[in-house]
Amino acid sequence: MKRNGLAMINVRFDNHSNAKDILVKHTDKTFSFLRNHNQVSIIDNGDNSWSLVEGVFDQLAVNLIGTEIEKHYSK
Repeated sequence: MKRNGLAMINVRFDNHSNAKDILVKHTDKTFSFLRNHNQVSIIDNGDNSWSLVEGVFDQLAVNLIGTEIEKHYSK
């Protein structure tokens, strides 16, 4: 699975009623993006889980974005 560069993913928040496009940048082991004008970085733990590295974001949102990143890169 190639993981570098930029990717546009669509994440559905709030019971799938609130979909947002998020531009994700992947340069090392982290995936970074802006959310509500704040920098957020997450990391794939390698065991189907994701963790917050930088920023303020709840774990459910981290998991939703991580799942969409996995879907994008598995194409």
